[in-house]
Amino acid sequence: MQEFGDSLQIVAFTVDGVEYAFPINYVKEIIRHVPPQPTSARDPWMLGVINLRGSIVPIIDLGTRLGRSASAHDLRQAKILVLEHGDVTIGAVVTSVDEVRTISAQQVQAAPAGASNQFMDAVVTIDERLIMLLDATALLSVEAIAA
Repeated sequence: MQEFGDSLQIVAFTVDGVEYAFPINYVKEIIRHVPPQPTSARDPWMLGVINLRGSIVPIIDLGTRLGRSASAHDLRQAKILVLEHGDVTIGAVVTSVDEVRTISAQQVQAAPAGASNQFMDAVVTIDERLIMLLDATALLSVEAIAA
């Protein structure tokens, strides 16, 4: 689990009814869903690419990438989180973006053994809700994108 200091700003979002979050420093912007141009990628989670103000950005189905079954987003409501780490940028399709919020270190707990995957970093407790905090550096690694 990454160290976050006393507090952390997160972007909370939903994918097929499950709440997730990324630390805000990895979220470059949030845009409305734009249909991606399909590519020859074999991976079911790689949806294609979009042109974002002159930059070609690969678009992934985040739910499928996290190991869930193929997502059934209402594309009129879906959003794309444009994530950036170093010189790697991807867009992740999510069902909805719920909130931007500052959380305290006490609200963050390590993901339980056996309940996480390579992209889950921790679990955030907000009121009675459990939100899966994703490891953006793992998701944005060249190996993860190429896998």
